[in-house]
Amino acid sequence: ARSVEPRVKSAASVTHQWGAVAGFAAPKRATAPARAAASPYAGRSKQSKEEKKAAKAAKKKAAPAVSKQAKDAARKKAAAAMREVVSKQGKAYDRMVRELDRDQYREYVLSVRHNPAGDADPEPVLSDWLPVCEVIVADKQQYEARKFFKENNMDIPETEQQTVSAEQIEGVPAIRAAVPRLGSDLLAMAAAMAGSNARNVEVSDLEFGVEDWGSFENAVDGLEAQAGAAVQRARAAGVLGVSPDDDASEVKRVYRRLIATEHPDRNPDASIEKFNAIKEAYELMSDRGGQSGATFEGLGDKAKRDFVKLNDAHAGVSTAGGAKAADASKTEIALRSLTIYDRIKTVFTARNVSLQNRATTAAKAKAGKAGKEGTADAEAAPEETETAEKVEEPVAA
Repeated sequence: ARSVEPRVKSAASVTHQWGAVAGFAAPKRATAPARAAASPYAGRSKQSKEEKKAAKAAKKKAAPAVSKQAKDAARKKAAAAMREVVSKQGKAYDRMVRELDRDQYREYVLSVRHNPAGDADPEPVLSDWLPVCEVIVADKQQYEARKFFKENNMDIPETEQQTVSAEQIEGVPAIRAAVPRLGSDLLAMAAAMAGSNARNVEVSDLEFGVEDWGSFENAVDGLEAQAGAAVQRARAAGVLGVSPDDDASEVKRVYRRLIATEHPDRNPDASIEKFNAIKEAYELMSDRGGQSGATFEGLGDKAKRDFVKLNDAHAGVSTAGGAKAADASKTEIALRSLTIYDRIKTVFTARNVSLQNRATTAAKAKAGKAGKEGTADAEAAPEETETAEKVEEPVAA
């Protein structure tokens, strides 16, 4: 028998053959645009890429990329400029001390504190008052006259040797009036004392306070007393079983529990020595009747402090309600960094480290608390969804 091979028909012949069948239409192959239109997700990938590319280009145009080397160079340049400012002001200060007699000028210590607007956190080392520089204030007319005579090797006339009254060189109003024009100089002094982080602070967010040297030395004595008591505080914390940096409320809670347990009237087995040790430890931890307060203004003997906050005095901002403009023209002012004094630099550097560590600990605790709350919300979410579905099921039925 002869084998018959099946005849292969073309698409055209098939269409012609079956075209007479009612309702039949040969399937057409969908083109790429048609498939794209039919898919709800079509084109998204390409569109997303285009959007990301456009956003990246806009970001690059708005903020040109700066290399690490360029950033380092800019930081070094800024640091060098600040050192130059500190040096220039220090030389001017020393020159005034040489040219004038001791009773012809007044010396003060200027402190700064960071108080940013809104809910922003202050720079940790500037969250409390930080003394940054000395300020010398002299009568400008007499200083210029004496400097002129000395520069020209001339004898100073008797009329120029008269003692200047305290009213002529009253420092606080003069310093308040000078603060707005000394913005960059004061920021440089703050950076020298507080470290590089102070360079990121807006000078207009700084507050200023002034006191004379006697008051400031009293504060330094109080801070040294605090530093000397740090070891005793650590021991007291060990007696109570708390950390030296714990909040006062936590220390008080632990103390109440211990004192109730170790009270001789409540516990016959308790010793009076341990009871007294707990009381003494708590008194030291809470600084009861303390030698110095926790803030700068509370350091030392408060009766011997004359710290004055310069209200409405902001560097780089016009002073409102402050001293008259005439005060700035009648007085000569210069600054000198406190870093030249080893004792002051040592005690306040240690204090800066302590403030920085406290801020870091507080930030970690805050982040940990936020993380726990986020985890709790995430765990509770499925239960809420399931409850919602159970409520909706009867309605759907």
